[in-house]
Amino acid sequence: MGGRQSRPRGSSQQQAPIPSDTPAPSAAAAPSGVARRQAQSEHMTPKDVVVSAAPAEASLAQYMKGKLEEEKYTVYCNTEMEAGATKRVAKALVDCKVFVFVVGNESAPSTLAADAVALAYISNKPMLIATTGDRGKLLSIMVFGMKLTLQKMEWNIFEPDNFDAALPSFINSIKKGMSGEVDDEPEESRPSTAARKKLYDYATVRRPSKIELIGEEGNFWQRNFGNDEEVVWYKFQQAFVTEFKANLSESFDDSKVSWLLEMLKDEVFEATSSDKVTQAKFMEVRGDSKDKNHFWKVVSEIATEKYNMNEVFNMESTVRLTAVENLGKFQTPAVVDALLKLLDDQDPNIRAVAAISLGRTGTKEKTVINCLMVLLDDKDRICRQSACLSLGHIKAEEAVAKISYLWRNDFISVVRDAAKTALGQIGGPDAERILRVTNILQDEIAELEGKK
Repeated sequence: MGGRQSRPRGSSQQQAPIPSDTPAPSAAAAPSGVARRQAQSEHMTPKDVVVSAAPAEASLAQYMKGKLEEEKYTVYCNTEMEAGATKRVAKALVDCKVFVFVVGNESAPSTLAADAVALAYISNKPMLIATTGDRGKLLSIMVFGMKLTLQKMEWNIFEPDNFDAALPSFINSIKKGMSGEVDDEPEESRPSTAARKKLYDYATVRRPSKIELIGEEGNFWQRNFGNDEEVVWYKFQQAFVTEFKANLSESFDDSKVSWLLEMLKDEVFEATSSDKVTQAKFMEVRGDSKDKNHFWKVVSEIATEKYNMNEVFNMESTVRLTAVENLGKFQTPAVVDALLKLLDDQDPNIRAVAAISLGRTGTKEKTVINCLMVLLDDKDRICRQSACLSLGHIKAEEAVAKISYLWRNDFISVVRDAAKTALGQIGGPDAERILRVTNILQDEIAELEGKK
């Protein structure tokens, strides 16, 4: 994945941000248990906007909260750091309409803050960045995944001694985010449909990108390989690193460049076995945009999506379980692919929740159904139960025979109940026949046993 920073458990410098509607209290003025539980209950209500900041940026976060509430938005403001409450932070983020991240010297290098940004990204959230600091300096100390995501976005710069000056622009961006009018990237510079299968069709407020039209030198392939129909991977890699040297140096260190190249070879161009890239595959990924820099933009988007996905589902991620529980709300190819991979997770809780989330996506892709059917054989009963219910929810008729076997033979009653529920949800002649015949047999057995 390119190397995630280790996060020592219990470290006071690595505490997770907790949403709070009041400024961070001092140790002497810590809220009582009753007050804290009441605050937590209020936070569970979905809000229009989530504002997340480290304690050092609390003044700007609280200022924005107040101004947004004056505009009649409901706001969830996170200005604390406490490792035990990251699930509430993540849940608030997933349920909100717009995510505002206040970045500063404390949050920029934080893996915990990076988790929140990654979750906002893959959750398809309109995202706004606000700061009182220097953009270049903050990017230089930023966690890699966060930097990859935020460096191509528009930042709202607030003067430390005059927040009001940037307020109109900020409020306007919030209104765009609330209405979905947030993607100001010209159509010509967007990735192709084929490439988007590996991307999130996410909504973020980004810096407008100037389009430089392709001239006589052609696109990346034409400039480097002319009319060749295919090239060996080494030659393609060499041309890529040479042409995009400046872009790579801006965002990637040597280890991340290696990660990017490996990801392009294995997952984008699928050149692992042949060790070759074809012109046809390149154009499928790149698309037919007339933007000269379009290929780099596609690569950057794919890298951002892939890295953020890895960050959220990393074993050390503070938002992992919450992400799995909620990603079923977002039926995008990348989300479905991530959930499918989680069906093989070592943790049975993750496997079970991934199965449920796949059911919530409503997708009836053959691959999804086949993988859920494999989970019906899982050793863990909650996994089998979850797979039954998900297959029932998406009405997977091809799973009827296997589900009926569990209904009649699984030694755990809740799995049998889930299987029966699934058969009823799927319906159709086969399921109805199995339900009818089995019910008749059960009645006959009960009568013979003298129970009727």
